[in-house]
Amino acid sequence: MYAATVDPPWDGAAWRTLARAALRAGVEPAAIAWEGDTQAGLLAGVDVATLPPRGPSPRVSGEFLTLADAVLCHRDPQRHALLYRLLWRLAHGESNLLDRATDADVRRAAELDKAVRRDTHKMKAFVRFREVPGERDRFIAWFEPDHFIVDRVAPFFQKRFAGMRWAIVTPYRHVAWDGEALAFGPGGVRADAPADDAREELWRTYYAHIFNPARINPRMMRQEMPQKYWKHLPETALLPTL
Repeated sequence: MYAATVDPPWDGAAWRTLARAALRAGVEPAAIAWEGDTQAGLLAGVDVATLPPRGPSPRVSGEFLTLADAVLCHRDPQRHALLYRLLWRLAHGESNLLDRATDADVRRAAELDKAVRRDTHKMKAFVRFREVPGERDRFIAWFEPDHFIVDRVAPFFQKRFAGMRWAIVTPYRHVAWDGEALAFGPGGVRADAPADDAREELWRTYYAHIFNPARINPRMMRQEMPQKYWKHLPETALLPTL
């Protein structure tokens, strides 16, 4: 039995390093206990990173690497093993594997990819920054993503809010931008971000004036803006009266 621990578990470069070493050493998918698998905590094994290579480095498509980077952000503990299984098959004669939408592994990877992309979209849409009291132009947001997407989404906020100092705190990780570089660290709690700021009253007034109840379809609204995110949005407190 062999062991492979991806640290941090959502990191594409870390996974690729271990997967490349295992593949070059000829280790079959069933022989690896990846971090997160149910068997990983029960069986010790040789670290795949220490294995001598027996073959050339694998060549895979950009499509697979893009898929892998997204799937690694999912919380499914089997995702590392799933991706290595796909990599093994791609490198052993199934070069068109990703085109087979009915394949069980391909279908599962597509499901994880879709969930991560949806979570990414929701984070971009529903993060709300609040100004830190007593600190001019410094903002903090609290968000609770379903998956490990902070590193994935941080560059979006870096580009969009390049001119202000901000931080996004989640239960598992936080990211901060000081105007020059992104810095990542451990997660926090809801109290790490301000509960309100002066701008929110202005925003609520504006939102109430542009609100058009004739265009609202409650079912569709909840589909696009699930109620789990409402606690992050100051305008949602107005919806019952509007």
